[in-house]
Amino acid sequence: MSMIAGFAVVVTEACIAFWKRVHAINFGVYGATMVGKTTLSHQMRTRGEVQTIQERTVGIHRPTRKTIKLEGDVHTIRSSDIGGEAIYWKEWAKDMQVRKPKYIIFMIDHRHLDSPANLDHQVAWKFLVDIVLSDRWPSGKRKRDKDYPMAIGIWANKYDVWGEKYKSNREIDKHEIFEPFTYGMRKLNDKGIPTYKYIVSAKSDPEMVYRGITTMIKDY
Repeated sequence: MSMIAGFAVVVTEACIAFWKRVHAINFGVYGATMVGKTTLSHQMRTRGEVQTIQERTVGIHRPTRKTIKLEGDVHTIRSSDIGGEAIYWKEWAKDMQVRKPKYIIFMIDHRHLDSPANLDHQVAWKFLVDIVLSDRWPSGKRKRDKDYPMAIGIWANKYDVWGEKYKSNREIDKHEIFEPFTYGMRKLNDKGIPTYKYIVSAKSDPEMVYRGITTMIKDY
């Protein structure tokens, strides 16, 4: 390789790295209350053991930028922290319409395994799927192609809490924790929106968080 060609490669790589740092990729993080959305947001900013958050998130907080670095690869992302109670779900739709997240993370935990009668996740998931699949926003405005996310991931959080109790020899995507959400995932896939399943401990394992995010960016 000539000196000029080598210099061009270095400059190109530097430009790509700079672009990744300054160009924020919009992520939408949604899910039922107390599932770990705020913890995930803190983890993306601090990288390490996150202090236990006792209070529920109320309303919507201003979108913030976070820099994700894993194995030398750096990305800047932007996400909002929105409450998970049903009265705030309409804010999810507003957030999607305004920010147009490229990727969506829907967070769950193990409460539906502990108590099959608890349908918090399933009801919230149906709401999200219906919003994404609709050709119009709740405001009535028709969607354009760029309004649809490139991929949606279901993240089963708090693995450090439920991992041993619900241990499985099956592959991650076949774990029972994801079973109630397969129908919605199938509908999204039929629409051309890829979905994937991921297990994470947002409070205690930053590597799991960062790997999940970079996987979404690279694979989709």
